[in-house]
Amino acid sequence: MKGEQHVFYTLLSLAVLIPLILAVLNSSEYTTLTALIVFTIGVFIGSLAPDADAADSAIMHGLAGGKGTVRTARRHTVIILPFFGYLIRYLIYYPISALAYLVSLGRIKPRHRGLLHSLFGTLAAAVILAIYLRLITDILLAAIFAADIVSAIDSYLPVFCAGILFGAVMHLIEDSCTHEGVYWLFPFCNVKLSGNLTPKGRKNGLIIVVLGIAAIISLTFGNTYRISGIAGINGTEGITAGITTDMTATAASAAAPDMILPLIMPLIYLAAAWITAFYISGTHRG
Repeated sequence: MKGEQHVFYTLLSLAVLIPLILAVLNSSEYTTLTALIVFTIGVFIGSLAPDADAADSAIMHGLAGGKGTVRTARRHTVIILPFFGYLIRYLIYYPISALAYLVSLGRIKPRHRGLLHSLFGTLAAAVILAIYLRLITDILLAAIFAADIVSAIDSYLPVFCAGILFGAVMHLIEDSCTHEGVYWLFPFCNVKLSGNLTPKGRKNGLIIVVLGIAAIISLTFGNTYRISGIAGINGTEGITAGITTDMTATAASAAAPDMILPLIMPLIYLAAAWITAFYISGTHRG
């Protein structure tokens, strides 16, 4: 699957979860709009991160192609994507692969769709990346910027890393629809999930429609169910209020019983959409 397809599928999946994400952010100490932007940037990077195990991937070189404004936007990804690509490839993927090679006595070798395309590798890479980013902000950025700026960056690192992890997991789900498939439990199990999805196949259009419908329903659902005390899940007005108003503990307590269904439904929509996508792509266990 091409890099831009991973980005598009992942951002559509993110749209399905927007009501849930807004509710979570509005119940936290973060500024909603800022946290949503930071999380989305993390999701964008994470949607390409597992392909750092391939030297010719988009995470290593940025997105190319397109015309006009699209081409300009793609070229600007060269500024940010290779930074994370090289960091993940040389300071996370290679060390983890070397350790796995030694522990397995040479049985587990570095390869594309190996460790970085497994649940274990994805989680390990996300944790190690979070440590690296914290060191970068506390050591390098601290020497350049004021303490309050560094502190603000540090405070949003969990949001950013959560976005990367979400994007990386979605990458694995998407690759599970392709012929090469994904060994989700590698290196502990060699069972693979794979389908028949190709980069230019018609099935891509059907999956986009399914995800688009799920996103529309989820966003409509989030706008319809008005939860007292939680700004941001009720549409534009709620989002604006959430940027300027913190949710009090009293409101959170009062709203808790009514939160359960609206918070669970986006997850159900996303799961249903990808189960349908698996069916369309012919994904099977093999």
